[in-house]
Amino acid sequence: MKKLLLLLTLVSPVLALAQAPTPDAPPAVNFCGIDLVVPGGCTPDNKYQVHCQGMQLTWMYLDYPMLKGFPDQFVRQLEKKHKHTEKQPLECFILETPAKGYRLSYPTEAGGMTYELVAYGIAKGQPVMVQVTLETDPDKTADLPALAQQIIRLPK
Repeated sequence: MKKLLLLLTLVSPVLALAQAPTPDAPPAVNFCGIDLVVPGGCTPDNKYQVHCQGMQLTWMYLDYPMLKGFPDQFVRQLEKKHKHTEKQPLECFILETPAKGYRLSYPTEAGGMTYELVAYGIAKGQPVMVQVTLETDPDKTADLPALAQQIIRLPK
Protein backbone atom coordinates (compact mmCIF):
# COMPACT_ATOMS: atom_id res chain seq x y z
CA MET A 1 0.00 0.00 0.00
CA LYS A 2 2.85 2.37 0.87
CA LYS A 3 4.53 1.61 -2.46
CA LEU A 4 1.33 2.40 -4.34
CA LEU A 5 0.92 5.69 -2.48
CA LEU A 6 4.57 6.59 -3.16
CA LEU A 7 4.15 5.75 -6.86
CA LEU A 8 1.02 7.91 -7.13
CA THR A 9 2.79 10.77 -5.36
CA LEU A 10 5.70 10.62 -7.81
CA VAL A 11 3.62 10.16 -10.98
CA SER A 12 0.87 12.75 -10.29
CA PRO A 13 3.03 15.86 -10.91
CA VAL A 14 4.36 14.36 -14.16
CA LEU A 15 0.84 13.67 -15.40
CA ALA A 16 -0.27 17.19 -14.49
CA LEU A 17 2.63 18.69 -16.44
CA ALA A 18 1.90 16.48 -19.43
CA GLN A 19 -1.61 17.93 -19.63
CA ALA A 20 -0.58 21.58 -19.33
CA PRO A 21 -0.80 23.60 -22.56
CA THR A 22 2.46 24.39 -24.24
CA PRO A 23 3.63 27.99 -23.89
CA ASP A 24 3.68 28.32 -27.69
CA ALA A 25 0.04 27.30 -28.06
CA PRO A 26 -2.16 30.16 -29.27
CA PRO A 27 -4.79 31.33 -26.81
CA ALA A 28 -8.23 29.78 -27.16
CA VAL A 29 -11.71 30.43 -25.83
CA ASN A 30 -14.56 28.01 -25.38
CA PHE A 31 -17.93 28.92 -26.87
CA CYS A 32 -20.76 26.50 -26.10
CA GLY A 33 -18.34 23.59 -25.78
CA ILE A 34 -16.31 24.43 -28.90
CA ASP A 35 -12.69 25.54 -28.48
CA LEU A 36 -11.93 28.47 -30.78
CA VAL A 37 -8.37 29.64 -31.40
CA VAL A 38 -8.00 33.37 -30.80
CA PRO A 39 -6.41 34.87 -33.94
CA GLY A 40 -3.25 36.95 -33.85
CA GLY A 41 -3.95 40.57 -33.01
CA CYS A 42 -6.79 39.54 -30.69
CA THR A 43 -6.71 39.14 -26.94
CA PRO A 44 -9.11 37.23 -24.71
CA ASP A 45 -10.13 39.72 -21.99
CA ASN A 46 -11.73 36.86 -20.05
CA LYS A 47 -13.31 33.54 -20.94
CA TYR A 48 -16.41 35.27 -22.34
CA GLN A 49 -14.85 38.17 -24.24
CA VAL A 50 -12.27 38.70 -26.99
CA HIS A 51 -10.99 42.09 -28.06
CA CYS A 52 -9.40 42.73 -31.48
CA GLN A 53 -8.54 45.80 -33.52
CA GLY A 54 -11.95 47.11 -34.58
CA MET A 55 -13.99 44.38 -32.87
CA GLN A 56 -15.12 43.16 -29.49
CA LEU A 57 -16.88 39.81 -29.14
CA THR A 58 -18.75 39.01 -25.93
CA TRP A 59 -21.13 36.22 -24.99
CA MET A 60 -23.28 35.41 -22.00
CA TYR A 61 -24.73 32.06 -21.10
CA LEU A 62 -28.34 32.38 -20.00
CA ASP A 63 -30.93 30.04 -18.58
CA TYR A 64 -34.10 29.32 -20.54
CA PRO A 65 -36.40 31.78 -18.72
CA MET A 66 -33.83 34.60 -19.13
CA LEU A 67 -33.75 33.99 -22.88
CA LYS A 68 -37.27 35.40 -23.18
CA GLY A 69 -36.74 38.84 -21.63
CA PHE A 70 -33.09 39.52 -20.94
CA PRO A 71 -31.90 40.24 -24.52
CA ASP A 72 -34.59 42.92 -25.02
CA GLN A 73 -33.75 44.46 -21.65
CA PHE A 74 -30.04 44.42 -22.55
CA VAL A 75 -30.71 46.21 -25.85
CA ARG A 76 -32.87 48.83 -24.10
CA GLN A 77 -29.94 49.52 -21.76
CA LEU A 78 -27.63 49.96 -24.76
CA GLU A 79 -30.13 52.39 -26.30
CA LYS A 80 -30.18 54.44 -23.08
CA LYS A 81 -26.40 54.41 -22.83
CA HIS A 82 -25.80 55.47 -26.45
CA LYS A 83 -27.90 58.40 -27.61
CA HIS A 84 -29.32 58.40 -31.14
CA THR A 85 -29.19 54.60 -31.43
CA GLU A 86 -30.83 53.05 -34.47
CA LYS A 87 -32.21 49.55 -33.95
CA GLN A 88 -33.24 46.98 -36.54
CA PRO A 89 -34.39 43.38 -36.03
CA LEU A 90 -31.82 40.74 -36.95
CA GLU A 91 -32.33 37.17 -38.12
CA CYS A 92 -29.07 35.20 -38.04
CA PHE A 93 -27.52 31.92 -36.96
CA ILE A 94 -25.47 31.06 -33.88
CA LEU A 95 -23.40 27.93 -34.58
CA GLU A 96 -25.69 27.27 -37.56
CA THR A 97 -28.82 27.33 -35.36
CA PRO A 98 -31.44 30.00 -36.19
CA ALA A 99 -31.26 32.98 -33.83
CA LYS A 100 -32.86 36.37 -33.39
CA GLY A 101 -31.51 39.68 -32.30
CA TYR A 102 -30.87 43.28 -33.16
CA ARG A 103 -28.54 45.31 -35.30
CA LEU A 104 -27.66 48.58 -33.54
CA SER A 105 -25.76 51.62 -34.75
CA TYR A 106 -24.90 54.80 -32.91
CA PRO A 107 -22.47 57.72 -33.20
CA THR A 108 -19.28 57.72 -31.14
CA GLU A 109 -17.90 60.68 -29.21
CA ALA A 110 -15.04 60.86 -31.73
CA GLY A 111 -17.50 61.49 -34.57
CA GLY A 112 -17.49 57.98 -36.05
CA MET A 113 -20.04 55.19 -35.81
CA THR A 114 -20.22 51.97 -33.83
CA TYR A 115 -22.19 48.93 -34.99
CA GLU A 116 -23.39 46.16 -32.72
CA LEU A 117 -24.99 42.83 -33.41
CA VAL A 118 -26.82 41.37 -30.44
CA ALA A 119 -27.98 37.84 -31.22
CA TYR A 120 -29.61 35.31 -28.95
CA GLY A 121 -30.78 31.74 -29.21
CA ILE A 122 -29.92 28.19 -28.27
CA ALA A 123 -26.61 26.80 -29.50
CA LYS A 124 -25.55 23.23 -28.70
CA GLY A 125 -28.41 23.08 -26.18
CA GLN A 126 -27.18 26.19 -24.34
CA PRO A 127 -29.18 29.45 -24.27
CA VAL A 128 -26.70 32.18 -25.16
CA MET A 129 -26.54 35.84 -26.12
CA VAL A 130 -23.72 37.09 -28.36
CA GLN A 131 -22.68 40.72 -28.78
CA VAL A 132 -20.35 41.77 -31.60
CA THR A 133 -19.21 45.41 -31.53
CA LEU A 134 -17.59 46.71 -34.72
CA GLU A 135 -16.25 49.88 -36.30
CA THR A 136 -17.71 48.91 -39.69
CA ASP A 137 -21.27 47.95 -40.61
CA PRO A 138 -21.40 44.22 -41.46
CA ASP A 139 -23.77 43.57 -44.35
CA LYS A 140 -22.91 39.89 -44.77
CA THR A 141 -21.06 37.17 -42.89
CA ALA A 142 -17.86 37.82 -44.87
CA ASP A 143 -17.81 41.35 -43.37
CA LEU A 144 -17.37 39.90 -39.88
CA PRO A 145 -13.91 39.15 -38.44
CA ALA A 146 -12.86 35.49 -38.70
CA LEU A 147 -13.48 34.67 -35.03
CA ALA A 148 -17.01 36.12 -35.12
CA GLN A 149 -17.72 34.16 -38.34
CA GLN A 150 -17.12 30.92 -36.43
CA ILE A 151 -19.98 31.84 -34.10
CA ILE A 152 -22.43 34.01 -36.05
CA ARG A 153 -23.66 33.72 -39.62
CA LEU A 154 -25.71 36.50 -41.17
CA PRO A 155 -28.43 35.74 -43.75
CA LYS A 156 -26.27 37.05 -46.62
